[in-house]
Amino acid sequence: MDNQERISMGEIIGVVSGKGGVGKTTITACLGSALSNVGHRVLLCDGDFGLRDLDLVLGVANEIIYDALDASEDKDYMDDAIVSIDENLDFLPASQSARWEDIGRKKYKKLVRRLSETYDYILIDAPAGIGKGIESILELVNRCIVVTHPLWVSLRNGARMIQVCQEHNIRDYAIAFNAVPIDGEDIHLYDMLEVLRAEYVGAIIPYDEDILTYTQDGRLLEFVSSELKAMLAPLVDYVTTGECWEDYDVQKHFDAYVTKKKTSKEQDSTPSLATVGESIFEDSNPIIASIEYSPFGNLYCIRYPLCLSNFNPSSNLSCPPYINAGYS
Repeated sequence: MDNQERISMGEIIGVVSGKGGVGKTTITACLGSALSNVGHRVLLCDGDFGLRDLDLVLGVANEIIYDALDASEDKDYMDDAIVSIDENLDFLPASQSARWEDIGRKKYKKLVRRLSETYDYILIDAPAGIGKGIESILELVNRCIVVTHPLWVSLRNGARMIQVCQEHNIRDYAIAFNAVPIDGEDIHLYDMLEVLRAEYVGAIIPYDEDILTYTQDGRLLEFVSSELKAMLAPLVDYVTTGECWEDYDVQKHFDAYVTKKKTSKEQDSTPSLATVGESIFEDSNPIIASIEYSPFGNLYCIRYPLCLSNFNPSSNLSCPPYINAGYS
């Protein structure tokens, strides 16, 4: 393949990890959606032959008739195997019945390279581990996004995956730290990079339990909110420009998100005082509050006149005309 032909083809990027369950499929889908939303033509490929799941996440499991194996064996099936997800966003499913060991890997690579002439970016959701599948994908891609959790076991497996990438002459890669909690003590960013022996951070993506719900329902792309897109911005820039943000800027970007979420959470949990005209008593008439301030200008108390509509004059009870409803 000469250089002129390579220039005319879209980029093929592998989304890989050493350990399963770290969010490769989620990131593949969300990143593809973010890229397509800014006008790039994107093809999502499920590269996990025999254990595909990207179709479930995208909500198109019932629309699949042909798959990548069919298209690689007979190019007449290529168009039928591709499922349209959204504007500028398509999907090529893996075979659920055949494993990487069972398919013609050269034919698959030829298929994907042919498709790269049509798309700006092809994102391959690679199988976990370091078997035949990942070897075939690394022979195909231009660069990789290595996904990991902020856990020691996941980081160690991620470090091994980076070694495998380098063994296949893939030196261009970025790390995506996924499902990073916004509460509690975390592993420091530079400690994680030291374990991985990596230099470039593609993104720090916060944990969000809603992602699990939308993924389970096959509606993940509906959850790609403006906030999530903002957190994917460093990764989108890496894909489109080939340059990673500075580590400090990625961390600052994540910290700003955490501060915003915590502030919003605190505001939602702050109880509100009764408003003017709103009674704090059951079955009482509307009342007007008296607001008093201290000599220093801050709110001292809010006093409500006691509702006496049901007061019995013959009783010996004596009630003060006001009660204090709250202090600051």
